[in-house]
Amino acid sequence: MFKVAICDDEQSICASVESIISEFKMKSYLEIDMEVFYSGEDLYKCIKNGHGFDLIFLDIEMDELNGVEVGRKIREEMDDYITQIVYISGKDNYDRQLFDVQPLYFLPKPLSPKKVIKALQLAMKLSNKLGGVFTYKKGYEVFTLSVKDIIYFESLDRKIKIVSTKGEEYFYGKISDIIQKVAKYQFIQIHRSYIINYAHTRVFRYDEVVMSNSITLPISQLRRKEVRKLQITYQKKN
Repeated sequence: MFKVAICDDEQSICASVESIISEFKMKSYLEIDMEVFYSGEDLYKCIKNGHGFDLIFLDIEMDELNGVEVGRKIREEMDDYITQIVYISGKDNYDRQLFDVQPLYFLPKPLSPKKVIKALQLAMKLSNKLGGVFTYKKGYEVFTLSVKDIIYFESLDRKIKIVSTKGEEYFYGKISDIIQKVAKYQFIQIHRSYIINYAHTRVFRYDEVVMSNSITLPISQLRRKEVRKLQITYQKKN
């Protein structure tokens, strides 16, 4: 779970960031939890009480405890240089003040949805939250495989074949259950028998796709439109 805090004394800005991330979350199937704050004091108290975040979208111009001060408290008082901070501001004259806080990104107002998602993806990449582990059972034993190593899944009657950079594995399962687990990692079901890892695609054609291991897999006619849509979405994100 990737935890995001949104802090701005303008409710409309918080709502906008929350809406942008919610839409991205729904399309990408990534596990993102959001919490909204309308003052630097409330955010600071929450963090001080032990509620950590992976990423904070933080407004600079706030009354009493502004974004720069909150950032300094996180870095200096709490000695936290892991939490990523993305500053939001209607001004652009904070360069020197922000240097010690080491922000990940700066978002000018009005907000650009593309830049919000770009900052989010960068933070997730740096925290290694875009990866994951796939777990499966063989008898009474449980096995795990890094998602980034999986090339594709193939359904063979009641069995599932996993083709990865490590080799091949088989276990009993349903393809419908598999896609629910891995869709958030940019996997696409191209056929009733195949689920591919977008990261391992090399060539996309109208009716087939060539994977990183040079295997060509068919894209079923019923899924071509949806596959094309996901391909374009993931292409823009990567």
